[in-house]
Parts: sequence; C-alpha cells; structure tokens
Amino acid sequence: MYGRSLVMVLLISVLGITSSAVFAAPLPPMRPYAGIGLLVFYAVDSPRKQDMQLPLYEEPGLARIMLLNDSSLPGNEPVFGPQEGAPLIVSARKGEWLRVFFDDAGREAWINPQNKGSFLSWEQYLKLHTARMLPALQSQYYQLLQQPNGKQLALLTPRQVFKVLKLENSWGMVLTDKGQLGWLRWRDSDGRLTVGMGKN
Repeated sequence: MYGRSLVMVLLISVLGITSSAVFAAPLPPMRPYAGIGLLVFYAVDSPRKQDMQLPLYEEPGLARIMLLNDSSLPGNEPVFGPQEGAPLIVSARKGEWLRVFFDDAGREAWINPQNKGSFLSWEQYLKLHTARMLPALQSQYYQLLQQPNGKQLALLTPRQVFKVLKLENSWGMVLTDKGQLGWLRWRDSDGRLTVGMGKN
C-alpha cells in the first residue's frame, strides 16, 4: 500500500513538472522559408495603389482559392516587424505570376500582382533596408566571418543592425553599425530566414 502511494506521488510530481515545462513558455513561431524574393506592395499614397483585392489560384489563372486583401495578409512580424502591407514571400515565378506564402500556416498559392505590387529579389530588397539577425537562432548564425565558412570576426546580437552589400547563395556580405565588414548566413540550411528587417 505504501509503495503504491509513493508511485502515485512520484507520478503526480512528474506530470506536474512536465505540464509546467510545457506551459511555461510558448514556442517561438517557425521562421518562414526565404523563397526566391518578395512581392512588395506599392505605398498607400501611390496613384497605382488600389483597394487590395487579389485572387489566389491553385495554378496561374486556374482554380481560384480565395480573395486576398489587406486584412488577410500574413504578418511575418518576426521578419518585417508590425506593419500594414508587409511583403509576401515568393517561392516561385512564372512570368507575371508569383507563387506566394499567403498565410501564417505557410500555405502557398499563385497570384498576379497586376498594378498593386512588384517582385523584388532578396538581394534587391535587403539592399533597400537595414537588417538584423532574428532572435533564438543557433549560435553559429550570429557569427560574422571573414569569408564564407572562414575565420570568425565578431558575434552579432539580434539588436545589432547591418547593411547587406551583396548575397552569394545563403551568404551575405554585410557592413555592421560598428563598421565591421564580413559574411554571415542570411538563410539556414533548410532555407529558412535568419535575418529580419531593422529600422530604415
């Protein structure tokens, strides 16, 4: 009888520890895949900007899924910060048609931006903004290197901003706010982003 009670106490203790560990802190959102670039929407005050009503399709022009509007855009806040009209990440392109990740679950569909936006490669987009490393990455991604896979020059923090000078595959040559020139990974080996946008 004593042994059975002890087992029950231990079991309750283990379950309590496990449940408190599970509910202690929510898991960070999954970093999005980088894809090939971004669909950037025109500024609200641009004469080319209209109320956004863009249909999404399973294939270019075939089998419409839904209508995308300003309120249904995925946030990708860890990457772009809270903002209206955040860019959509593009995974493929066929002429004017772009395959985009259209929700926070990572579902994809084809879209024709028409006169409401345009495609920018990651290199084009990153050169227009300051960038920063995303938080909660493996330590290797915060290393600023002399060259890809080379000697470490410094360790960056998620608060430290830098300018991207050029991209080569998964590596970016950057100039930090402290004047250091080096290379870092802007996407990981799975193709997920390791960088976010800093202040312009």
